[in-house]
Amino acid sequence: MSYKVELKSSYIHIKFGEDYYSSEDFHELKILTSKHKNRHIILNLLTVEEFQNIELLMRHQFQRIEDDLSFIIIVRESLMILFNENLPIVPTYGESIDFFEMDEIQRKLLEE
Repeated sequence: MSYKVELKSSYIHIKFGEDYYSSEDFHELKILTSKHKNRHIILNLLTVEEFQNIELLMRHQFQRIEDDLSFIIIVRESLMILFNENLPIVPTYGESIDFFEMDEIQRKLLEE
């Protein structure tokens, strides 16, 4: 498995460890995230230099966001242009935490 999973109190940090992200890697991620259906996800893809079928990943991210869950992807800044600009894509782990915290605040405000 190319993923390392860190369970945090409010989210799951999933690190990918290869430089090429394939469709098979996506399907592995989908199985992994299905085991944590109601958890927020930070997906760290900083090691990736090239993507295959990135649309699958973006659709999965969008579906989780539609379910009112955070799904933040960390990628190299030079690869951010490959993703939809309306999805939460950030270049560092620190920024992913900031984005997640803002999502949490927004969810709490909408509950009130």
